[in-house]
Amino acid sequence: MGSFTKVALWTLSAVVVIAIIAGGVIAFNFSGVKDSIGNALDRSVADEAEMPEEDEELAALANPGSKESEEAKEAFEVSDEKSNDGLPSERQFADSIHHMTHQKVKAQQKWGHLEITDERIEQKYETAKKSDYEYREFYMAALEDWMEGDFTNAVQVHNTIWNERDGTIGKARGLMTPEEEMDYKIRHFD
Repeated sequence: MGSFTKVALWTLSAVVVIAIIAGGVIAFNFSGVKDSIGNALDRSVADEAEMPEEDEELAALANPGSKESEEAKEAFEVSDEKSNDGLPSERQFADSIHHMTHQKVKAQQKWGHLEITDERIEQKYETAKKSDYEYREFYMAALEDWMEGDFTNAVQVHNTIWNERDGTIGKARGLMTPEEEMDYKIRHFD
């Protein structure tokens, strides 16, 4: 084989290798894998920075008699028994509050969506007030903040109820930005 042929084969081989690598890079960039990895990394860094401090008063209300937050998370258990007064079971009520928090919190997965409206917050507050739910004070304290337009407790409320349901996927990691919340509302309520 002549030297020209050898150079041509090496050049052709190099071009093929570069084309394969370039094709892989292009496929990676457009496949969504890169975005998924980047978003996961961004979330894990941002989530740690955005985790609000636990509201000790709210934690205490969620866990009567317990001052330890880890014990408190484990102690919060609601009943699925029907109420004699025509109110939803505490499980149904807690689930509806949980579904409302989805409008405010960042979480990998969210099952159930209930739009937060002033009327709904007021209705939930009145239901909690009339109830004999074990965690009545917890719900009322959370909803009182919401009635004032303060949703900074939404992560804690979400995760308290999520823990009670033995959640493994979808733990809230922070509050959504106003833009993220607007996108969420468009996707789920419009």
